[in-house]
Amino acid sequence: MPEPFRILIIEDDPEHAELIKMGFRRHDEFFLNFAASGEDGLEMISSKAYDLISIDLVLPGMGGLDVLVRIRKLDPDIPVVMVSGHGTTEMAVVAFENRATKYVVKSLESFKSLPYVFENLIQEARFKSNERAMRSQIERSERIHRSIVENALAGIYILQDGAFRLVNPKLGEIFGTSAESLLGLPFWQMIKPDDMACVSRLESDPLSDIPVYESKVQRKDGTSRWIEFRTVAIEYEGKRAILGNVLDITARKDKEIYMMNESRELSALEGLTEICLSGMDLDGRLGGVLCQMVSGTSGAEAGGIFLREEEGLELRALHGSVEELIRFIRGVETVRLLSQPLVHPTQIAGRNWISVPIVGQGETKGLAVLALPQEADRDSLKFLEKAAGRLGRLLDAHSTEEMLPSTQELLSRIKAGFIQD
Repeated sequence: MPEPFRILIIEDDPEHAELIKMGFRRHDEFFLNFAASGEDGLEMISSKAYDLISIDLVLPGMGGLDVLVRIRKLDPDIPVVMVSGHGTTEMAVVAFENRATKYVVKSLESFKSLPYVFENLIQEARFKSNERAMRSQIERSERIHRSIVENALAGIYILQDGAFRLVNPKLGEIFGTSAESLLGLPFWQMIKPDDMACVSRLESDPLSDIPVYESKVQRKDGTSRWIEFRTVAIEYEGKRAILGNVLDITARKDKEIYMMNESRELSALEGLTEICLSGMDLDGRLGGVLCQMVSGTSGAEAGGIFLREEEGLELRALHGSVEELIRFIRGVETVRLLSQPLVHPTQIAGRNWISVPIVGQGETKGLAVLALPQEADRDSLKFLEKAAGRLGRLLDAHSTEEMLPSTQELLSRIKAGFIQD
């Protein structure tokens, strides 16, 4: 079960507090606490941890901006939303100068959208917190790596005429083989052909003229590792040679790639939420949602959103080749596609596919599919599940909108009633 969101609402107007509560009734993942004054709110903050704080700008006693300043002294990173009944550019500027995270003007629509706004701000704050922790781990990992190099525990080699002439046991360990088996092999033979262009020169120590590079290398067992290596020209046995040392930085690169993927997915989910809340028609929003699904998945080359109709699945949004998409749909049983999220183990229509049912109000309303250039993985599927979940909520909201009478219809009914009277 996902961790709940703990929210403190500092609002002195009982009617507005009730409207906020109504906006969260269908969102069980939020726990709301209310305070009617800034002083009460600060007391609650001192005794309990929150994920986000919402403050009315105008409060009895201590004003909202003063409360914001006090909160920032206690916690500089917690998301704080300033809410005002009379929004002006000047007040918004003052709020942001005091490090408010977001400024919201009170209205019925803004109260309805608060759950989505709050969720995005909390997820962003959690991501930044994880990012700081990971960066700290990366910096610690780099310090450890440098310590190993200084103590000659790095892979050390000498290249002459492009081939290994001398290697130490650590280098053999990095390449997944014995040191002796590397002798005579060209160094560049160990780099994966697809990654030859990825060899990059990094910023070296300004006090040193030794360049630093990083790349992927192919191990004897077929797996790959990320390495960082430095080289310097020397003379060995009377001939020109290169002395190098190698560090295995796979763990660090994996964390960097993970953070990059998390940042990309978070940005896509934020964009998806904005599209869901936009005023576009359903097809326009479905097209925008699909674009965010594609941008949030590494290398996605094709995809589509299908909605369930009486005749079967109807394609409502498309990215890439429609022929490939139709071949994929025809190649898998519809019942299986709509039953659960799937990573399809074999290529269909020349692609690697993932698919997720779109569920709303307890029933399956459609299907989201994406085609990837590389072998599909669980991380891509998890992201598509999150995106499909938000799309399901969009379809629920759209169904509700269709059920509600328009303003014109209401006026017509009222007029009809007067005529009958």
